[in-house]
Amino acid sequence: MPPQTNRFLEHLIDFLMPFFLHIAPSIEEARAEILETLASYGPRTRQEFLHAAQIIAFGLSTLDALSEAKITDMPPAMRLRYRGCANSLNRACQQNEKALAKLLTCELADAAAPLSEPVNDISEEEIQQAVRQAKAKIEIIRKRLSNITTQPQDGSAMFNALFQSAPPPRPEAA
Repeated sequence: MPPQTNRFLEHLIDFLMPFFLHIAPSIEEARAEILETLASYGPRTRQEFLHAAQIIAFGLSTLDALSEAKITDMPPAMRLRYRGCANSLNRACQQNEKALAKLLTCELADAAAPLSEPVNDISEEEIQQAVRQAKAKIEIIRKRLSNITTQPQDGSAMFNALFQSAPPPRPEAA
């Protein structure tokens, strides 16, 4: 693999490593999982690899936010905020999936043989900018979630009605 391509993949691996260290017992196994997961999207170009990495990062961040929202002693307003953040991350993931699907349907010039490395279709600066934007979006969501107060807040009557327990079902008349 040429040094530039190697540096590109290493940059994506570094970006995704925090998400995979939770499931892999070692850095080498996490690295192998990352490469296998990236490859499962079938990327051929650097831009396609970048979209695949963003899909993975946004998807795993969404799952993290949803798992936090399942905490039982969390006030309803906080739970709603966590779910909203997860929804925002999910939307970003879906946008990247659509963009990747569109790119994958395009034919590459000279694509008769399988590629051993991603086609260099975007500059190193564009890659770093896209990774910075993805990290910033994830960090914004994390900050929004960490700034949520844990004190129950009085809401409107409509909001309170949403989170009241439902009355027990009435037995059906025979």
